[in-house]
Amino acid sequence: MTSFRQFDIGSISKKLNGINAMISVANCVVFPCLMVLSSYRFKKRFVKILPNGDIQGGFTRMIISLIDFSFVRSLTAHRYTLKSPPPYDPPSVFLLELFRYIDQYPNMDRFLKDLRDKDKGRAYRAYAGIDMDNIPTKGTFSNFKARLGVTLYNEIFHVLVDIFHQLEMITFNIIAHDGTLFPSRARYKGCSWFSGQCEKIETHDMIDRVKKQIIHRLNNLNKVDLEKAFKVKVDCPCETLPEKIKRPKIEALVMKIGVMDASMSQNQIHTAILFGVKEQLDKQGLCLNIIRSNIVEVAPDLDRITIRCPKIPKDTDARIGSETTRKILPENKKSLDTIWFFPPRLS
Repeated sequence: MTSFRQFDIGSISKKLNGINAMISVANCVVFPCLMVLSSYRFKKRFVKILPNGDIQGGFTRMIISLIDFSFVRSLTAHRYTLKSPPPYDPPSVFLLELFRYIDQYPNMDRFLKDLRDKDKGRAYRAYAGIDMDNIPTKGTFSNFKARLGVTLYNEIFHVLVDIFHQLEMITFNIIAHDGTLFPSRARYKGCSWFSGQCEKIETHDMIDRVKKQIIHRLNNLNKVDLEKAFKVKVDCPCETLPEKIKRPKIEALVMKIGVMDASMSQNQIHTAILFGVKEQLDKQGLCLNIIRSNIVEVAPDLDRITIRCPKIPKDTDARIGSETTRKILPENKKSLDTIWFFPPRLS
């Protein structure tokens, strides 16, 4: 049986002394930027456990007091150069993002509001090594993630996972359980008003619209979250849609701006050329990443892009609404009106 004594603060602190030293030796790459907007330094702090079991200062203080995050600077050093503008110290940005998750802030705006507060943000600023004159913006965090990329950002977390593994707080043992599958009725998924024209919807202003959105983001990099994708939508042109129903928007394209890698793919190059922003992206070392696309045909010379509505159901015979007709024969009129009948759904 595992003794719980190995998980008290004293035991963990002693183990982390050795672990921090090994991590420092393994990550000794010199950070190239001489001028930085913040300066993180590891400082051993006393961690006090209150009588009710809570930690004085919360988990944020405990983690920053026991783990040396200087390794983040070494892991990210190759993403910076001597010619780079003065950046924030990588451990500072990473820790602030970590603090936000640990203290369960609903969004970055709320966290930054407290970070700027003289009293509420004092501990965060002290732990991360920043001062009141250089509070980062929302764009700082998105650009930091974009500069590092998903692989390198996850590599930092892997170091933390390895620390907890060495502390034997996690073992990587898999707990398996048995389960039973029960049959259920499948539900209809898709638009009930689809028609033949939904397969090919022509647009004649999308190229210009996308270009304007990209240029706007490039001109406001400090305010724009590069991690957040933006969508391009068009109005539904379906003629069978009843007038009483609000005409929906159709998603044509979902993309985001990212940091250019060593070599761009042909798709990234062609996408930048299509929307006429390759020169602007190259100047800032950025590229376009397509996340989802419903484009089926492109004719740049005609400024025409054809898309397929993603809401077309796979089973086109399982329409929820069935179209029926009836004759209405008033005294002074004879006509044929179309009505729509919606049978109740079976639960």
